[in-house]
Amino acid sequence: MTTPATTVPTSLSEPQSIKPGWLLSQTADFWLACAGGSLPLLVLLAALHFWGNREMDFADLLLAELHLGATYDAIARRQLWKRMPWDVLIVPAFILLVVYTLSLTGYRIFIFTVLMYMAVWHRGRQNLGLARYYQRAAGGTISRGHEWLFQGAIYLPMAAGVFFFTAAYPTHYEGEPYYALTVPGILMWGWGAFALAWVLTYLAWTVGRTALPGEREVRCVHPAERWLILAHAVAFFSAYFLGAWNVAFIIVLAIHHEISYLYFAYAMARRQQTESPQTPQDEWRLVVSFAKWPLIGLVSAFLCMRLMDAGEPWTTWVGPSFVGLLLIHYWLDSRIWTRRAR
Repeated sequence: MTTPATTVPTSLSEPQSIKPGWLLSQTADFWLACAGGSLPLLVLLAALHFWGNREMDFADLLLAELHLGATYDAIARRQLWKRMPWDVLIVPAFILLVVYTLSLTGYRIFIFTVLMYMAVWHRGRQNLGLARYYQRAAGGTISRGHEWLFQGAIYLPMAAGVFFFTAAYPTHYEGEPYYALTVPGILMWGWGAFALAWVLTYLAWTVGRTALPGEREVRCVHPAERWLILAHAVAFFSAYFLGAWNVAFIIVLAIHHEISYLYFAYAMARRQQTESPQTPQDEWRLVVSFAKWPLIGLVSAFLCMRLMDAGEPWTTWVGPSFVGLLLIHYWLDSRIWTRRAR
């Protein structure tokens, strides 16, 4: 993304009820798009510590299917298959073909290697894209130094999380073999310390430079940008507290990512309306309209799992579709939020 995957739109019509400079409003964006300064992530860490993975794993599965459906809602709502048939039809079909070919010929290790690194990239780039949205609302980056610090605060924690996770799980991801990065321990810890120092430097630099759009005549850092950097750092540095013995690190990343994306996709659907919802009934009608594709995705996933429970040949032929659709989702998110897709 340079959005939830590549570039957040800025020229979609904005209903009057949407606060300038925000997806919907400061309070809603704080808690849903930006994870409330990462406080919900800390709650998730505590829940994983005391109750384990089972319930969180189910929440991850549920939100992932709703998340995927939100992508299809954006495609259907804007009829992107007419303007971008290559991006939304041909390439996804090719991805599904490759996944099935590798799976049925015994090369699943390549599928799960790509899936591991693309998952981390996709989740991190979403934070980058959301932060870019707020940067543009505030007039862009203040200086080259701002851009430099911002990029490092995104990418360095991503790399640190990957190094630590692959060192903790050098052979299997999601129960499947994959090719892990082999990073010496001293480099892994050194990189983590360097990434943490960079994030703290970014946060220190923003002190006194943060303001809402329109509050000052000079350009400032949008507060939501700093919130996103905080949430991003907590998510990826959680590998250093959970990754060594608990795959829940990935679950923490996923749940934060999925809630943020669902909120973003709903906000974009709301902006496409020529008139904003004026009553609670109007808002509920939009919610029902938006929920259609996420619910279709959820029901489809449930039916596929039921088929796989029946054993062969369903397991062989239906199983790869889950991975294929996930990789298709990563691709679509990198295309449907670009300037061209608007």
